[in-house]
Amino acid sequence: MSPESSQTYRPQLPRKDWDAIKAYVLDIVDRAEPHVTYTERQLLTPVSHLVHFAYVNHIPLEDGAALSPRTVERFVQNHLASYNRASRNTIRARLRRVSEALLGDDAAGRFRALGKADASRPYSDNDISLLRAWGRSMRTDELTSSAGALLALGLGAGLTGAEIIRQRMEDVDVERATMHVTGENERVIPITGEVWTDLLRTRREVLGETGWVFRAHQRGDNINLITDFVSRTSPQIPLVTRRMRATWLVHHLNAGTPLRRLLRIAGLQSAEALDRILPFTADD
Repeated sequence: MSPESSQTYRPQLPRKDWDAIKAYVLDIVDRAEPHVTYTERQLLTPVSHLVHFAYVNHIPLEDGAALSPRTVERFVQNHLASYNRASRNTIRARLRRVSEALLGDDAAGRFRALGKADASRPYSDNDISLLRAWGRSMRTDELTSSAGALLALGLGAGLTGAEIIRQRMEDVDVERATMHVTGENERVIPITGEVWTDLLRTRREVLGETGWVFRAHQRGDNINLITDFVSRTSPQIPLVTRRMRATWLVHHLNAGTPLRRLLRIAGLQSAEALDRILPFTADD
């Protein structure tokens, strides 16, 4: 790796974390680059975030652990859950090549294909109980109320990941259990379930009447905000915004919400968008 790259490259990670993993990241890229078709520029970001994932999850920063197929798959499923399929495949391919280049037979042929079903599979009641327990396990009121708000926005209002990141507290009416979503799919959504309204009420008590509902000190445009937040918590949980939204949609279908109304509050243009979750709805 060129000295210039090693000095100027700075990923969007906490400085103290980057200081801890920088030498290992640069070493991986330096050793892998001659054996793969990707440039150091193409490898630096995915390797940095994979190693950071290993670091915050207490996985040893050694090739056999940090670059193992199991770690790469956990990283893809958890950290990249909100990415679109093309982006996930691109990042995953680069990390696979690095893993295979440095681990050889220990990695070759051990990666599984990315499945399509998980993104649409709703959470079970037991899953939701585990997610709520995770949300209560944070170290501070800010983190706890923010995690609770994340669950409420996804499971109680069916927002997409991008909408969760952009949602403002001043657009949430906890007394009427509704929220106003702005942007391309502007709409008013009823919040389903008192538990989710209570979590948003708690968030308002901590945050105040204005500000970002999820993560107070963000800018509203960091597409990795949710996955970064989840990946830095312990224990690791399979929180995926698309699965929260699927859970919310299935709830409405099972409850008999009229189709036109559901499409309107979900911000969907046609019923075809519901096709992938129909197998998970209750039989009559």
